[in-house]
Amino acid sequence: MKMKKYVLSVFVSVAVFLLAACGADPRKEFVNELFDSQAEDASAGTFDMKIKELTYEGDEGGAYVNMIASQLKDMSIKGNYAYDEKKDVMELNITTELFGEKIPLEFVSQKDKYYLSTSFVNGALNLAKSFDYPLDLSKEDLAKLKGKFIDLGEAEETITSDKSAEKDNPLKDSGIKLTQTSEMEKEIKKVILGFDKKSFKKEDNVVSHTFTKKELIKILEKMDEVAKADKDYKKEYEKDGLDKDVKDMIKGLKNDMDKADVKVNINQKSKARDMELNFSNTDENDNKFGMVLAMNMKPEKNDKKISVPSKKDLISEKELNDIFSKIMGSYLNNSGLEDDAGLDGTFDSDDPDTQAALDEQLDEIIKGINENPEMVTAETAEEIRISMKIIFNDEQMKKLNEALDNALQGKTI
Repeated sequence: MKMKKYVLSVFVSVAVFLLAACGADPRKEFVNELFDSQAEDASAGTFDMKIKELTYEGDEGGAYVNMIASQLKDMSIKGNYAYDEKKDVMELNITTELFGEKIPLEFVSQKDKYYLSTSFVNGALNLAKSFDYPLDLSKEDLAKLKGKFIDLGEAEETITSDKSAEKDNPLKDSGIKLTQTSEMEKEIKKVILGFDKKSFKKEDNVVSHTFTKKELIKILEKMDEVAKADKDYKKEYEKDGLDKDVKDMIKGLKNDMDKADVKVNINQKSKARDMELNFSNTDENDNKFGMVLAMNMKPEKNDKKISVPSKKDLISEKELNDIFSKIMGSYLNNSGLEDDAGLDGTFDSDDPDTQAALDEQLDEIIKGINENPEMVTAETAEEIRISMKIIFNDEQMKKLNEALDNALQGKTI
């Protein structure tokens, strides 16, 4: 089963959950709250996501898959964000708890500059160790990273060698742009108001509705129709690749998902939004996969000062490369592969046992790339090429490069 099929509904549900860009009929009250500009314009807020239920029925690696599913049930994502419109500064903090490890991600942006805190490194190393990848970094080097930030713009330029590329701010250019025109908002409202009145509820200050698979498809089809009707909007829509994303979502819902329900609760006073996504899918081998995912978001007023990293807070390109080299060195050393490496960091091509072990590792990497080509970007592909060059020989690198190129071109082997 491909990852794309399983996570598809997550993206669909997020699009519905963040649709906001407006009597007696609960549909009208729900729509008014869904498109409430007060919630959209909030300068700060908190959010969290947790897997409530994860099920698998099938013959394909059943015991192993169920073990992983059991561990994933404890996965959670929590975070907060703040935005200062006057200074054009944003901060986003996310903490992911996965397999018993907490990995914090802290982003800060100012205009066209954006930074990532190095606070994630320790948690990422511990997570790798839990999967028997012997990555390590000395306490001394970890101390050097404390309080430091990576300039993501410079890091991208280093990888792509393109100094003139137009920079986008990933924290603000989120891609959820489909409801930012009055025409789009008006048409989506019409679609939702056409749904069964009995499926909309109101209890105390909370209005709710459960979007069905058919309703989600109708919303996405209307988004696609309206986006293409406006000449200027269509240009941006296609430039950002949103047209392809929406088509893939529609196709995936129709062909891959047995069930895709999204329950949305909106508190009319606090403007908090709770969502529960319930989806299931059966693959070509009759293996069944199901998930219930809970998410919530609460808008708040921003009453904190956002600190932008200064030059002294930034880790240099050389320091980053040195630390990356040390991490890779620890992997070679702790995995026992270093003994087979030459002075130049490459491996003894005459040792059949070493090459057999490397071939197995390469096969696993290529398998992962082929099964999840959507996860490969130009940047990650370049990172993989650079890091793997010191491990694999020319013939192995040729196979790896071919798999990466195919993934970037949207092909599968």
